[in-house]
Amino acid sequence: MSKMNGRLKSALIFCLKLVVTIVPAYFVYRNIVMAPDWSVDDLYRLFSAHSIWPLFVALLCLGLSNFTACLQWKLLLEKQNVKMGYGHLLKLYYVGLFFNNFMPGNVGGDAKKVYDIRMQGGQDSVGAGLTATFFDRLYGLFFITLFALAMGLLFFMHDEAQRSFMWPSVWIFLGFCALFAALCSRRLGRLLCKVLTKIFPKKINERLIHMFERFQQFRSVKLLASINLLSALTQGLRILVHYFCGIAVGVDLSISWYFYYIPLVAIVSALPISIGGFGPRELLAQSLFARAGVPGLESVVIQLLAYFVSLVLSLFGAFVFLLGGTPAAKVPAKTEGEPK
Repeated sequence: MSKMNGRLKSALIFCLKLVVTIVPAYFVYRNIVMAPDWSVDDLYRLFSAHSIWPLFVALLCLGLSNFTACLQWKLLLEKQNVKMGYGHLLKLYYVGLFFNNFMPGNVGGDAKKVYDIRMQGGQDSVGAGLTATFFDRLYGLFFITLFALAMGLLFFMHDEAQRSFMWPSVWIFLGFCALFAALCSRRLGRLLCKVLTKIFPKKINERLIHMFERFQQFRSVKLLASINLLSALTQGLRILVHYFCGIAVGVDLSISWYFYYIPLVAIVSALPISIGGFGPRELLAQSLFARAGVPGLESVVIQLLAYFVSLVLSLFGAFVFLLGGTPAAKVPAKTEGEPK
């Protein structure tokens, strides 16, 4: 009975995600085909021969961002006493990218990375892998929001038509600040633990307290300085991917628009509410970039091209996964106190 209920629940969640994917996608399609000058020839016009080189630059930017993102993940794991070689972690990272692109919800890759850390580090590394991966994902979204706020203050603060779009970034930024304070602050952590002891059973409380203790290990000036630098490089390069995809389809738009709008698109696509982020991502991008004068077709194609670039690059992860390049027995994780 429990297995049947689990399958029913999974099927229901998938159906809801399918609806959230299809409905926005329909509006995206309708907005394109209902344009007065719409023609199928517009698609051929976008993909001319001279538009190939920006895609290679976008591929290079995304590849470099994966190297810096993996280094950030490595630093967070080491703070959790999980020590693994950078080259091996890079393989795990690319396998995670492959699962993110090919599994519904855009979080399958994170679960795969945690599983791989568990298989290679033992049962005690589950919490470490989960904490580091969760914090890594959150901090990336937090830092990309900083780009949107910075661009808003520098270029769009005095534009009434664009100023209102700063508010979502402001509230997201404040929400992340509150979340990091709750996770990393010792005082707030103790207060939350007291509240949780009155709500959850003792066994769950012990796990939650242990989780808070793990997050508080990230309270390091040196670590925060390092991940701030790496996050700036990573997220900046990933926004540049969209910029060069825009150049590839002939969109002549200042890079500041991308740093202002893409963070909102990235946060929406990161939510596990649709299949692979499709639908809500394209609809939001279409609505936002229309205010910068970008036609609906071009704004959607930019997002699809950026996804295509990510898909191509993640095929290395598929290659590693299919060849079994991350066996548990060959690369054990080291924790402090173990003999080297």
